[in-house]
Amino acid sequence: MMDKWINNNTISKILALAVAVLLWGLVHLDTGTPSSTLTVSYDNKVIDNVGIQTSGLDESKYVLSTMDTDHVKMEVRGQRSVLTSFFADNYQAQLDLSGLGAGTKTLPLVANLPNGLELVSMTPNRVTVTIEEKATKSFDVSIVSKGKPDTGLQLGVPVVAPQTVKVTLPKSQLSTVAAVQGAVDTEGISEKFEQKRVKLKAYNKKGQELTGAVIEPSTVSVEIPVTQQTKSVPVKIVYSGELPNGLALSKVNANVKEAVVYASQNVLSSLSSYVTATLDLSQLTEAGTQTVQANLAAPAGSDKIEPGSIQIQVTVAPSNQVTDAERTLSGIPIVVQGAGDGTTATITTPADKTMDVTVKGPQDMISNLTNDDISLVADVSGLGAGQHEVTLKVGLPKYITQSGNASQLTATVNIESPSTPAVTNPGSGNESTPSGSGNKGQERPQGGQSGQGGSSDASSGDSAAAEDKTNPHNGADSSANGTPESSQP
Repeated sequence: MMDKWINNNTISKILALAVAVLLWGLVHLDTGTPSSTLTVSYDNKVIDNVGIQTSGLDESKYVLSTMDTDHVKMEVRGQRSVLTSFFADNYQAQLDLSGLGAGTKTLPLVANLPNGLELVSMTPNRVTVTIEEKATKSFDVSIVSKGKPDTGLQLGVPVVAPQTVKVTLPKSQLSTVAAVQGAVDTEGISEKFEQKRVKLKAYNKKGQELTGAVIEPSTVSVEIPVTQQTKSVPVKIVYSGELPNGLALSKVNANVKEAVVYASQNVLSSLSSYVTATLDLSQLTEAGTQTVQANLAAPAGSDKIEPGSIQIQVTVAPSNQVTDAERTLSGIPIVVQGAGDGTTATITTPADKTMDVTVKGPQDMISNLTNDDISLVADVSGLGAGQHEVTLKVGLPKYITQSGNASQLTATVNIESPSTPAVTNPGSGNESTPSGSGNKGQERPQGGQSGQGGSSDASSGDSAAAEDKTNPHNGADSSANGTPESSQP
C-alpha cells in the first residue's frame, strides 16, 4: 500500500510543493530581522540646569553652608524615542557627603540618568562645598500684634508659652540672630486674644528673616489680655451766638451730666476735666423754655465719645425778669504777662499770688462756674525795673460780670533786669488785700489758670467782661453737672 503512495506522481508533487513553500518562508524570515535593526537611530541631547542632590551628611551636627554651584549641564546619548520620553527633572547629579565633617572640600559628582541613556559629558563634574558645625542658643520669644482692637479697648502684655525657644544655625550665623518673633492678627478683637499655635521666625538686626534657622519648638501659645480704656468726664455747656436784645438766659439744664470717652491710656491721662457741648444762642429767638440738641466735642486723639449728643433745656426770659445771682470764687491765680526779654517779673503782693473774685450773672451759670473759668492777668508791658502796682485784667465768661469795684483788683509786681538787684517790699507780708478781693489759700502754680487773653480791664471801671478768646475753657459756659472738677489737662 505504501509503495502505491510513493509511486503516485500526484502525491509526490504535493509533497514537493509543501517543502518548497516551507523553505521560501524560512529564507524570508531570516532576512527580515537584520533589515528592521537598520532603522533604529541614536541621538545626543543637552540638558541645562540639572539639579545637584546631596546625601549622606550628618544633619544633626553639620550644615552645608555653601556649594559653588547648585546645577550642572549634562550631555547624554540614547535612542531618539527614549530621549524624547524624559524631562529635565528626570536627570540628577548626586553628591555624596557621607562621613564628612566641618571644612571646605572639592568632591566628584555622579550622574543619575534614566534607563537606556548614557552620559557623554557633565559640566562641572566636581563641586567645592563648605560644611559648618551647627550651634544652638536659647532666645526669648516676642510677639508682634498687627491691627487695632475694637473701639475703647487696649491690648495688654502678651502671655507666651513657652517664653524661650532654641535656635540652631551654623556657628557663623548664630550671632546674627536679633529676635525670635511670632505675629498675631488683633484687628477688631473685642475680648481676650488666644491662639494655640503661633509660628515663630528668627530675624537679624535688619529685620530680615533667617530662613535657615531651626527653631524648637517652632510654635508657641499666645494670650493677650484686653482692657477697657474709658474715662467718665463731666459735660460742660459753652455758648456761641447772641440772644436778641431784651432777652436773657434764665435756666440751662442738660439731660446728661457725664460722658464716657474711649481712647488710649495716654490720651485719657491727658484729658481735661470736662468735655463741651456748644449751645448756639442765636437759635433762641423768643422768651420761653425749649429743648435744643447739641453735639459733644470728642477730645483730640480719642476713638469715640458716648453719648455723641445731649439734650439741653433752655429757659429764656425778658432781661428785666431775670435776677442775677452773685458768688465769690476764692484763690484765683494771678498770671504775669508782658515782661521784656531778659527781665523777671515776680508778684510780691498778694504773697500767695491769688485773689478772690466776686461775680454775678444768671443763677445756673453762676452755680456752675469754676476757678478755671476766670483769669487774672497782671500786664507789665512797657514797665521798667522796680516795684509796680498793677491793675489786674479780669477774664470772665460771656453773660458773667464782675461785682463791686473792679478797679480795686491790683497786685504788686517786682521787675528785675540782669543789672538790677532785687527790690524787697518790707510791707508785703502785712499789706491788706484790696477791697473786693482776697488772698486766701495756699500758693498755686501759675500754669494752672485759664483765661489769660481777651479780658475786661478792671481799671476802666467797665464791669462787662470781654470774652476770653485764647482760653478754650473761657467764653460763656455752664457745667451740665453743676459742680465740675477744676483741673487742667
